[in-house]
Amino acid sequence: MGEPVGASRRTDRTRATARALAATAARRPSGRSDRRPRAVAEGVFVLLVASTCVPLWLVRHPPIQDWPEHLAAVRVLSSYHDPAMRFAEYFTIDLGRTQYLAYYLAAWALTPMLGVRIANVVLMSAALIGLPYALRALLGALGRPRGYALFALPLAWNAHLILGFLNFIVALPLMLWGLSLSVRQRERPTRLRAAGLAALAVVLFYTHVVPFAFFAVGVVLVSVGDGARASARRLLPLAPSAACALAWLASSPAGRATLAAAGLVTAGSIGAPAAGRAAPTYQPWGVSLQELPRWLTDVLPGDADDKTLVVWAVAALVTLALGVAARRGRADGPVADRRADSEPTHDSEATRGALTARLGLLCPLAALGYFVAPTSYDWIWPINARFALIAALFVPLVLPRVRGVAYGVVVASVAAAGLVDTAAVGRAFVEFERHEVGALDATVHEIPMGARVAALVFDRGSRYVRFSPFLHAASWVQLERGGAVMFTFDDFPQSPVRFRATNRPPRVPPRWEWTPERVDPDRDLGWYDYVLVRGGPGRIAQSAGWRLIDDRAPWRLFARVRGAGP
Repeated sequence: MGEPVGASRRTDRTRATARALAATAARRPSGRSDRRPRAVAEGVFVLLVASTCVPLWLVRHPPIQDWPEHLAAVRVLSSYHDPAMRFAEYFTIDLGRTQYLAYYLAAWALTPMLGVRIANVVLMSAALIGLPYALRALLGALGRPRGYALFALPLAWNAHLILGFLNFIVALPLMLWGLSLSVRQRERPTRLRAAGLAALAVVLFYTHVVPFAFFAVGVVLVSVGDGARASARRLLPLAPSAACALAWLASSPAGRATLAAAGLVTAGSIGAPAAGRAAPTYQPWGVSLQELPRWLTDVLPGDADDKTLVVWAVAALVTLALGVAARRGRADGPVADRRADSEPTHDSEATRGALTARLGLLCPLAALGYFVAPTSYDWIWPINARFALIAALFVPLVLPRVRGVAYGVVVASVAAAGLVDTAAVGRAFVEFERHEVGALDATVHEIPMGARVAALVFDRGSRYVRFSPFLHAASWVQLERGGAVMFTFDDFPQSPVRFRATNRPPRVPPRWEWTPERVDPDRDLGWYDYVLVRGGPGRIAQSAGWRLIDDRAPWRLFARVRGAGP
């Protein structure tokens, strides 16, 4: 008689186990030998990524246009009850109206341990470091080459960051990380991951609405399929953030302005904010195409940023060309080889391929949004420019896989471009601090605590970075000395604090901060005790109601003459 069936199966399992152990033993030496190159590669990745935040740690006053505004808002939140600062006299805290809640709460929580300045530097450093790590997590979840995450390095320092759109910058890695979680959840769903995805979605919404919108579209693309019930179950983690979004759109002036900018309500209608009576502003496609590089790497004067962008674009195009050539070569090969290459050997590979194709749609969608979305609406600017950077960050998802030397050259090129760009930004920051900031701190400390201060900034620009890093000089006063200042974002709906109606500076017309030459010191500045001036000094030098008390050019400080003013 033959061997019993059960015994035969046990024997087969034993033999299979033995073969597996033998194979593992045979692979063990080579596996150990692979650890060192992998560790070296990981170490290089860590150093490259960590270098992106170094410029922030080199200076006390980063030349980031809106940076002091954000620091001043955090100072009001953290020192609201400090009688020396006198914030409670001028402001009320209104966390419900801002959609930027996550960033301000995080900075507020870190301030007791680190101080306002370092807390914000830590948050922005986490955003810069987190961007390539989040992109790598998404690429890994999709089974794509993880080295393509280095395409994020040349984009780390961009116009949005140097303009000081900190909430937007922080939201970008959260968007990518959230998409990676949604892919993992689609493949291997767990309750813990679903809860984490729901929490991240809420945090992302309260960081910035544009990356949240792309995240939500991406989660929908990942989740649909296998019937309505399965799709609904996968989409359930979006429910809490969707409820937050609906509440914000219905109740916040910024939310209603967002609806008007998107064309979902009529400007000036009941659903639009009271101030929003003008229609959204658009620009021709040709102008948008011409300005595209500006919204990707436009940080430094000269052509250094253009060269960085060229390296990035060439690396992407070369990768695309190599992938197309390799696919064509496989298509010309034997039928058996084509079948083996085109038909996945595992269900997860087919799923990842489908999800990659779906999420790859976010890249052209964002690119289209850059050309068709409005440039501005009411106080919201820029709008369409955000889409350009998001489209660039999704480019690695659509790049084909290349191998061998070509892969190494591609990732090394973008890594080198990012490293060179970061080094140039660091040098520019140091030169800015050394040659242009001047005696700002000393001048500011001449102002008594809790004073009312206006700033007239005639010389807003810099020789070392683009845009206007001195535009919000008044906020450096509020950060250090408290009180109430102008110009400030505290009159805008995205601010977490707002002026008290009974004790506030006079309202100023749009772009007041850009036109100090229009300010009549006797007519417009009577509410203030001091005026900080950079450049100029304009008509205030001839005014009998103001006297110069500190002159450390280019900074000047004027005090109101006793008895002058209202």
